[in-house]
Amino acid sequence: MRKLLPRVNPHRSVHILFLVLCLLFGTQVLAQSTVQVQGTIIDSTGEPLPGVNVVIKGTAVGTVSDLDGKYTLNVPSDAVLVFSFVGFISQEIPVNNQTVINLTLAEDTSDLDEFVVVGYGLQRKSDLTGAISSIKSEEINRLPVSNVTQSLQGRVSGVQVTSNSGAPGAGTTIRIRGVGTLNNSSPLFVVDGMLLDDIDFLNPNDVESMEVLKDASATAIYGSRGANGVVIVTTKGGSFDTKGKINIDAFTGVQQVAKKIDLVNGRQFAELANELEQNVGNQPIYDVNDYGVGTDWQDQIFRNAPVSSVNLGASGGNANTSYNLSVNYFNQKGVVKESEFERLTLRLNNQYKLGEAVTFGHNFSFIYFNQQNEPGVVGNAYRAYPIFNPRNPDGTFTNTAPVGNPVAQFEYNSNNQTNDYRSVGNFFMDVKFLKDFTFRSNFGLDLSFRDGKNFTPVFFVSPTQQNPENSISVNTGRARNILWENTVNYNKEWDDHRINLLGGVTTQSFYQESLGGGRRNLPGEDPSLWYLNAGELTSQTNSNSAGDWAMLSFLFRANYVYKDKFLVTGTFRRDGSSRFGRENRFGNFPSIALGYRLIEEGFLQNQNFLSNLKIRGSWGIIGNDKIAFYEGRPVVTGNTNAVFGVNEELIYGATLTRLANPFIQWEETITSNLGLEFGFFDDRLTGELDYYYRRTNDILVGVPIPSYVGASNNPIVNAASVENKGIDLSLNWREQKGDFGYNFGIVASTVNNSVLDIGEGNEAIFGGAVGISGLLGSRTIVGESIGHYFGYKTAGVFQNEEQLANTPKRGPERVGDLIFEDTNGDGVVNNNDRVILGSPIPDLIFGFNLGFDYKGFDFGADFNGTVGNEIYNSKKQVRFNTYNFETSFLDRWTGEGTSNEEPRVTNGGHNYEVSDRFIEKGSFLRLRNIQIGYSFPTVALDRFKVQNFRLYLSGTNLFTLTKYSGYTPEIGGGNVLGTGYDSGLYPIARTVNIGISANF
Repeated sequence: MRKLLPRVNPHRSVHILFLVLCLLFGTQVLAQSTVQVQGTIIDSTGEPLPGVNVVIKGTAVGTVSDLDGKYTLNVPSDAVLVFSFVGFISQEIPVNNQTVINLTLAEDTSDLDEFVVVGYGLQRKSDLTGAISSIKSEEINRLPVSNVTQSLQGRVSGVQVTSNSGAPGAGTTIRIRGVGTLNNSSPLFVVDGMLLDDIDFLNPNDVESMEVLKDASATAIYGSRGANGVVIVTTKGGSFDTKGKINIDAFTGVQQVAKKIDLVNGRQFAELANELEQNVGNQPIYDVNDYGVGTDWQDQIFRNAPVSSVNLGASGGNANTSYNLSVNYFNQKGVVKESEFERLTLRLNNQYKLGEAVTFGHNFSFIYFNQQNEPGVVGNAYRAYPIFNPRNPDGTFTNTAPVGNPVAQFEYNSNNQTNDYRSVGNFFMDVKFLKDFTFRSNFGLDLSFRDGKNFTPVFFVSPTQQNPENSISVNTGRARNILWENTVNYNKEWDDHRINLLGGVTTQSFYQESLGGGRRNLPGEDPSLWYLNAGELTSQTNSNSAGDWAMLSFLFRANYVYKDKFLVTGTFRRDGSSRFGRENRFGNFPSIALGYRLIEEGFLQNQNFLSNLKIRGSWGIIGNDKIAFYEGRPVVTGNTNAVFGVNEELIYGATLTRLANPFIQWEETITSNLGLEFGFFDDRLTGELDYYYRRTNDILVGVPIPSYVGASNNPIVNAASVENKGIDLSLNWREQKGDFGYNFGIVASTVNNSVLDIGEGNEAIFGGAVGISGLLGSRTIVGESIGHYFGYKTAGVFQNEEQLANTPKRGPERVGDLIFEDTNGDGVVNNNDRVILGSPIPDLIFGFNLGFDYKGFDFGADFNGTVGNEIYNSKKQVRFNTYNFETSFLDRWTGEGTSNEEPRVTNGGHNYEVSDRFIEKGSFLRLRNIQIGYSFPTVALDRFKVQNFRLYLSGTNLFTLTKYSGYTPEIGGGNVLGTGYDSGLYPIARTVNIGISANF
């Protein structure tokens, strides 16, 4: 530098020297305050995010993450890094001299460019005009469950999910916006384009997203199949040009009965049993001093049971092929002994490119189920006397009459196995042509085969619990569901316009058949002999039945968007079903919907308070044909034999046993929906509010006919009408502040169900539990909800003879019995005094969730519940003999003034009529799941070639706040005319799990 200085103009030398000194000083300072930051960026599932922008705030200096989500950048030590990626929430992280900054970016679920799955395609969330709720894989996988539908519980507004049982592998009952028919009210399920009646086979780890379609704008594209709502399931797939990766998800845990029923102990039972005998004029039969606590039969049948799941997946792709392969093994032993469920699932989701225009692929799963069914011990454990021990001193089983010994049932009645083999999936081909057109052909299959075997050995416990001849029964069933759909899609954008047109034709056929047989007196009890041929030929029984039906449909949908502001959707589907006669085979189902995005208006552009505002409305007609295969056809039954002629020969014959009505037609559901979508504070607070009205006309119901006609059924006619109306609300708050993020969400739905018409005469339809006099406990009439409880209202207990003499009676009551109200005031209590006692349909369904994450830690909790529904405790009502007692019997009437609610101890009779004595509040609040996890730093995992590793601890059904005395306030079941009856359900389990999730 000294050699260069003389060349400089002397007049400028001072200035140049000053400049050089400043540069040298500045460089030294910069060197001291600059650090190299590196790290890995992943999404909420642990997958690396390539292409994330990492920029020094306030500058254009930055970099992007590579295919493994890694980045490196030299930055000032006091800089702030901005991480941003399309579809994810941006984050700002102060460097503060850190050299490693790893980050998890959360998906921006409110992003207006996000696409959601709709019927036969995808649509921008901002363009939706229908009521659609979505739940993603990260929410689904948080719940360690066997049935993926349980993931919807308390997470989606307008949807009620109820477990049918706590038994391993048990299904659920799903109601979307109430019950709109007197027939099957289950929704349609669509898995990767395959239309199904259930998704019990699905491995939850395979699910990418679930969309629930609730109004006509969303469901009308499915026509008659969408009357009860639609649940669309999209399974995970690979991506083209993506590095291969392997993921492992596994958990193991222990289950225990969440709640036991309060039953009396041995001494208390003896006291009540003696009192019962005295009340009917007999002498006491037990010396209460001989009994103490006795046997808790619930402890004899329940156990702590393990549950586990292991899932291995691989995905990736090259330029022309993408793949996703997964294998899952799930095993759940029941909290009731001798019950178990295991499932093995293999899934193959692949796509292949043939040039730029043609793509074809498949989404297929192969499933094996094995289920051992407990031998019906729950009811016997509830009723068995606590004064008995399970076994006699010599080791033999105790005679526990009048019910069977539950422990002996495990020994002799547990050889009951069912195996299911099922394959569900589809092949598809997409062809792009004429620039804006896409043709898709989709061929779907659902093939299933079931076999079951039940062997009962020779045994003797008591005269009422014995089997003098061993027996074997075998049953098989097979079903076939074939779908073929061909659609053409036109998609065009220009200037301020966006249009999408869809048209197509679909056909679907169903077939099912069952075959069963049995024999007795096998030569031994070894499993090698458990075949029909080993039994006596003369004891042979058999059965065989089948059914089939088919549909042909034409569909069309148009979506139009103008200036991202005005939205229009029109849908039309024409369905033909073989369940109906030729004259009424086809039905037409249109819908129209409008949307207006006010947030695009100019007066809302320059403000920071409101980030989204859209109103939408829809109207449409949807059909329903969910009656049994054979309801639309006459049925002839064979083996109707008689002896005729002089020689008295046996003549084999057949007769018409089921009449058909060729004039029945589609049920029609007219729905309307008005919705509001909103977002505040840059969509940190988002929500939707919907009002819906749903009316179903021409409901298919059976009409009673005289018995002399000779038919075994009530012919089906179009007669009834039902309406449902209510409000759906969902709110979500989510915010990320540096390393700390938190969220809170709530869903709530009201349901107002009312029957408008039942047909000619408007005669009531009865169902449900049977009272002591044979009266059914559920009634459906015009002006009230479907399947409400109907019986006597109690007004206390008769305290003395004077009150008994001066109070209207049903007869022959005695002092200490229940008083039934004379509701019509005619001075007599009879069937005309029965009134509505409540409804199994809740007034409010709700759920809420909360969570937070900080660096590697995360926490989440989910709650759900109902308000305003009642449960009928029918197991307490059924007493045709002396059984064990619930502890509520201890508060019985024993003399004047002792009780005005619980009557004297009796078996059967007046006190066991259908009445509000057996009605209990069904409202509840349940901690559905709670989970805490930790994701290890990626820097620590790099040496093991692991992209992410998460360890978590979770609890399911840890507590339930309810006044109901049974095992669970969740009472599922498919019969809409008689729901809410607890006759002794398999109890729900409380579960604690530990699990891992890792990607390689």
